[in-house]
Amino acid sequence: MLPEDRRRLALFAKRVRAVAPQAAVSAFGSRARGSASPESDLDLCVVLPNVTRDLRDAIYAIAWEIGFDEGCMLAPIILSEEAFERAPMSASTLVAKIRREGVAA
Repeated sequence: MLPEDRRRLALFAKRVRAVAPQAAVSAFGSRARGSASPESDLDLCVVLPNVTRDLRDAIYAIAWEIGFDEGCMLAPIILSEEAFERAPMSASTLVAKIRREGVAA
């Protein structure tokens, strides 16, 4: 992962944890693997004990603001701990990819 992407991940995680202190934040995808093109977005996973509409909206706003300032689109997916750990989503290829290549913040 490039240093500027690590910095973006850290900034995003800090701002998310200001509104959701228990959030687990990680990057995955081409930027996490270091194989991104300049147009690639930064894929992010946020796992929360409980997902509410207000938290989801706040996290999307944080991603948009950082992406606007950085000139790089941040693309978060937001999952509850239940969905990530035990629900049918936990068996998805997406969650498997996040577990395999995720870079924790």
